[in-house]
Amino acid sequence: MVSRADLRDPAQIEQMMQEAASFSGGVDILVNNAVVRNPGSAEELSIRDWDDALAVNLSSSFHTARLALPSMRKAGWGRIINISSVYGLTATTGRIAYITTKTALIGLTRSLAMDTANAGITCNALCPGTVPTPPIMAKIEGIAASKGISATQAQREYISARHPTGRFVAMENVGAFAVFLCSDAGSDITGAVLPIDAGWTIE
Repeated sequence: MVSRADLRDPAQIEQMMQEAASFSGGVDILVNNAVVRNPGSAEELSIRDWDDALAVNLSSSFHTARLALPSMRKAGWGRIINISSVYGLTATTGRIAYITTKTALIGLTRSLAMDTANAGITCNALCPGTVPTPPIMAKIEGIAASKGISATQAQREYISARHPTGRFVAMENVGAFAVFLCSDAGSDITGAVLPIDAGWTIE
């Protein structure tokens, strides 16, 4: 099923989760991956953009989790995976809403993990580095145009400044990590904050 719920609206989230439970007989795996990226510093960001980031990037994950947990507890099994970001572990300039919400999502993950530790439910956060999403590729194309260089060169410079591996984090690898956490082998992993960042956060 596909839902077009506005994740800024808790009532629509509740409707979406009810439909998902009816469709599948209950929600036992929940992956929170919704995001809005509203750039700007504290002085620049509009109130609306701040509130939208809080609602979509953070509060929607709280609402989906609270609505999924009763059926998970009843089944004695569940998996919650919150997609944070490398920016949940570090920071940069001009992205206060994104960094704040992705960092807070890690706190939500840890709290949920503690609250469900004896219920057969795990909750973990994945922190990807740069993946080749359409917005990232568009950004790199813009950099190439502004510098008068090839898209290939712009991509190489963009990635090498972030990833010691010199390559994107593959989207399929992020998905495979989530699948692993849902397997029996992931049953003892909960409350973990797991970078998949091509070495970005090496210290």
